[in-house]
This record gives sequence, structure tokens and C-alpha cells, in this order.
Amino acid sequence: MRKNTGTSLDEIINEQLKDSEFAKAWAETELEDQIKRDLIQARIDAGLTQKELAEKSGVRQSNISRIESGSATPTLQTLKAIAKGLGKKLRISFE
Repeated sequence: MRKNTGTSLDEIINEQLKDSEFAKAWAETELEDQIKRDLIQARIDAGLTQKELAEKSGVRQSNISRIESGSATPTLQTLKAIAKGLGKKLRISFE
């Protein structure tokens, strides 16, 4: 059994970000991670299973699963279909 050290995930990540190789890898996957988190949260907020979202969006459940697990990067067309299935509008911004 693993002992709780009292260190939060954010603290661990912040420490790791001091390593330039880790920081570079982290930055390269940030957008994909954000898409994944936002999709999962929007689906949960809508009270939908992956299967139900697939039916509403026309995107196969297996594709939704791969996007949510981070093993696939969706196209804009797929994101628009998923947004429509969630009753939402896809918005992209530059910050």
C-alpha cells in the first residue's frame, strides 16, 4: 500500500516542470489534455454516457472513448459534431 506523502499532484507537476525536457513534453500535450478534460466534463455535465453522446453526435462511441483516453486527437469536424451532440457550440480562441 502506498503511503500518502501529503504532496499534491500540482506540487509534483510544478516540481517536474523545472526539468526542461519534462516541461517541453508537458507543453506539447497541453492542448490535447485540455480537449480531453473539457470533453469529459461537458459529457458528464450533460448527463450523457459515451454511447448516448455517440448517438446524439453521430461520432462512434469508440472514437469518443479514444479521444477521452487521449489515444486519439479529434479533427475539427469531429469536435463540431460532438459539440452539437452536447447541445453546445464549439469555440476556439487564441490567448
